[in-house]
Amino acid sequence: MLSTALYHYPIIRYLVNEVELWNPIHKQWFKNRPEERVRLRIIEYFLQECQISPNRIGPEFQVDLANQTKGRIDLVCFDANYQAHCLVECKQVYVPLNEQVAQQIAKYHLSLPSPYLLITNGRVDAWFQRTSRGIEYLESLPDEYKSTREADRDLPYWVDRGFVYPYIPDSLHELVCNICSRLYVDLQSPPTYLDFEDIPTEFMLENYYLITSFGENETHTQIAFAMNGKRNTQSLDVILSENGVSTKLLKIDMLALSNHESAHAALYTEMGQKQVDVSSMSPLNNEEWMGKLSAFLAKA
Repeated sequence: MLSTALYHYPIIRYLVNEVELWNPIHKQWFKNRPEERVRLRIIEYFLQECQISPNRIGPEFQVDLANQTKGRIDLVCFDANYQAHCLVECKQVYVPLNEQVAQQIAKYHLSLPSPYLLITNGRVDAWFQRTSRGIEYLESLPDEYKSTREADRDLPYWVDRGFVYPYIPDSLHELVCNICSRLYVDLQSPPTYLDFEDIPTEFMLENYYLITSFGENETHTQIAFAMNGKRNTQSLDVILSENGVSTKLLKIDMLALSNHESAHAALYTEMGQKQVDVSSMSPLNNEEWMGKLSAFLAKA
């Protein structure tokens, strides 16, 4: 089934060309690693939608295995009596949830029995339940882990997760919240985390992107959108990918755009960088901004 973590994002902070992730259970900053992002997204779901107390969530829980070695379970949820209730194994987003992953969490379950087991890569979840017949796959969420309330995605929520500049002007509060909701709570197209290893680190483009197909050959041309509130800027980043390779980047400075400055957007291609005017197709005054920016970037 689709993961409950699809529309949850870790709290982050920006250092010099580096991102760190906040673990609300350990109350510490951790390095930005793929599996850590998945674990924190699951934690976000448990805390915000299931309303599980942070005192009942144990990340990287150590257990003694049968072969006299130590093991670490990515996440353990405890019941009201602090007995293990759910074991969670987190994998990177592109790791398939196959039998090998299931065997790994089953090994942990031998040392720390629990009613439920979950394996996840942040896009797909596989839930299991311990029964009198053994461990059985579940077709739906256990009642104890179903959402009991919606997450409160207000301005501080988007700021904490690095999508919005902390000191964004009051006049843009509603706009940036609406853009973030459009990009990051889209039930038709869950956002994907992109690393962009081939792009200079000073761009700091690593982020969650809403990816859409474009043009007649939709399997080969895609447009990715992200909001970035890094350092003292607020940018809307739009990236064109052709045959899996990023070929164009459009960085829109939302602060400059709202101030009607001429230098409000830069287009980067293999030919270099140039300033462009996107005022007529910006989210400030155009409901069809995603389609218009996609068409602009494809033709630029």
